[in-house]
Amino acid sequence: MALRTLGTAATNTLSGFIVGVNDVIAADLATLNVGIRGDPPGYLGPTGGYISTAGIPSGVGTTRPRIAQAYVKKGVLYIPNRGMIQLKDGDFIGFDATVGWPIVVSGDAAASAAWTHS
Repeated sequence: MALRTLGTAATNTLSGFIVGVNDVIAADLATLNVGIRGDPPGYLGPTGGYISTAGIPSGVGTTRPRIAQAYVKKGVLYIPNRGMIQLKDGDFIGFDATVGWPIVVSGDAAASAAWTHS
């Protein structure tokens, strides 16, 4: 079994939010909450629906619903249709600008040379 690689098509294509920094800035909090979206209607995940032969979701585009207040209070992110995740100061929340899916990177991983952020 071989793991796959994952990366963006271009540098800095995710919008970022730093826990413990951006949550005190109302405009940043609003931008994060507007940008995060849920699964598209009818998406069934690994059991079927919008899945390509490679096992990667396809054809979902921007039909994903916006999630009201995905990040409600410091340190808690609601990942649509998946649950809550506890975050710590310094963790990054990014979201894909095309489909709005949230991506979390721990603060210590983000501090490594492998990640580019501002």
